[in-house]
Amino acid sequence: MKRENAKTRWTRIAALLLAVLLLPGICACGRAEPQPTPAPAAPTQQILPAMEQRRVLEENRALWAFDEGEYAPDWYYTFTDLDHNGRMEVISASTQGTGIFTYARFYEVLADGSGVRNLYHADGEIEGPDDWPEVIRDTLPCYYDRANDRYYYVCQNDVRDGAAHGMSQWAALCLKDGAADWEYLASRDVQWTETGEHVTCTDAAGNPISEQDYDSAVERRFAGMERSELRLSWTVIQPPRPTPTPDPEPVPAAVPSVTPPPVSVPTAEPAASGAQVVVTKSPTSEAIAVGGKTWFIAHAANALSLTWEILDPQGNVYSLADAMGRHPGLYLEALEGDTLAVSKVPQSLNGWGVRARFDGQGNTDYSDTATIYVGDYASAYASVIQAYKTAYESGKNQDPQYAYDHNLSEIMGYSAHVGYGLKDLDKDGTPELIIAGIDTDDFSDGMVYDLYTLYNGAPVQLAMSQARNRWYLRTDNLLYNEGSGGAGHSICSLYRKTGTELSGLRNVYTWFWGEESDGYYFQEGTVAFEHIQGDVKLSEAEFDAKVKELQGTRFLPPLTKIA
Repeated sequence: MKRENAKTRWTRIAALLLAVLLLPGICACGRAEPQPTPAPAAPTQQILPAMEQRRVLEENRALWAFDEGEYAPDWYYTFTDLDHNGRMEVISASTQGTGIFTYARFYEVLADGSGVRNLYHADGEIEGPDDWPEVIRDTLPCYYDRANDRYYYVCQNDVRDGAAHGMSQWAALCLKDGAADWEYLASRDVQWTETGEHVTCTDAAGNPISEQDYDSAVERRFAGMERSELRLSWTVIQPPRPTPTPDPEPVPAAVPSVTPPPVSVPTAEPAASGAQVVVTKSPTSEAIAVGGKTWFIAHAANALSLTWEILDPQGNVYSLADAMGRHPGLYLEALEGDTLAVSKVPQSLNGWGVRARFDGQGNTDYSDTATIYVGDYASAYASVIQAYKTAYESGKNQDPQYAYDHNLSEIMGYSAHVGYGLKDLDKDGTPELIIAGIDTDDFSDGMVYDLYTLYNGAPVQLAMSQARNRWYLRTDNLLYNEGSGGAGHSICSLYRKTGTELSGLRNVYTWFWGEESDGYYFQEGTVAFEHIQGDVKLSEAEFDAKVKELQGTRFLPPLTKIA
């Protein structure tokens, strides 16, 4: 990684971003709730069916998919339509290293379906700058300017220039039929020294502003516009694999349906001609509070359609519509990205299941069935939820001393609101309570403020984020932790929830105290906060790769607003 002083690097990043005007893939804003009405397509332009557009994108995978060589760290892709012009885009991206460098490519289907076009520059290089805003997120905020029919996607760009220096910026990107504008909003520079944390904030013109002005820069810029939270479904880019030989006959359904087959929706992985359908990801069982909500996700290779099915405890199969009829108040919706949204869950749904049926040219394949456990978990965690509610409603969420005195996360001061979600991390049938921010700033985005489990019906705290001890949940239900013990010592660790404790799996750390043992290290099978004999010494490049591996893909369950 090129070493530059902070000011020079920040200026270079801003200049590179200003030079790039076609950035649709950066803020892949998938589906709006509510979705503004887009401008009608030109009469002469025929919109291709979604499956046909996905096929075109897949046929041009070689242009946007990184699988090897210089780009060995994980790359992810997603399909979306940022400007709502009816033509799909694919975004592929990777965030790498402790410097938090993000690379991206993005292409859009041509109107006639004859190919794709690069949305960075039609006649220039296609990688973009060496540091895009971080785009691999499950949700991104979207602002719609109805008067001008423009969709704005707010991203944040984080840069680390060492353990004691970090920078962030807000950026708003707008795509309209292939023409994009980028707007720089504000930046925040943080320097940690022996005397404490020193913060400098500037506006788009480089003028000094307060931290409060930085925090509200997005809100002030898009005041009065329609705001929505849009979700993306990212899939890791896998190397090519041999096509399996189809079975002589289609695989029969495990359980006969008691209703007519429900209407199918497109899958995110289009079929290769003649290839067998193979489920690559099954939905996982979830414990949900009464009235709560969650998502189920499944993927398959070579499928032409996906149909979500609901199973009762006896194994009978129902369509989404029939299941909602049997459970008054329940709401089920098949979303893009092979996702089933479940909300307003009644107690009667306890013990029922969810599975995905993928149909292809030669066969049908079923995912594993995910069980839904429903209980009054919000009441069990009521004392924790109420403590955060009191802090926000009294304005004490901005008071670190109040947080310390009441065993609450001081990170709550970085978000306008707070919410809770439930997620069964170890699949024991009891969900853990996750407290996280709503309308957060860049520092606390995606962070788990507080984590609790139940023991004999009472809440037990597992982890709590602080300024130098931050927790994140990964999509595989493991917990990623990063912390600092000073300019010479930082640590990134991975944990698994086991009973009423978190078990350390592995970690990497820096150790620079002017000692003979100074360097980068890896620990396996434990998480120690000091240098111990047997730790594996790493190069800086190996350290960066290990950090990326430990970070994985961050995830937060659907949050119910507390205050």
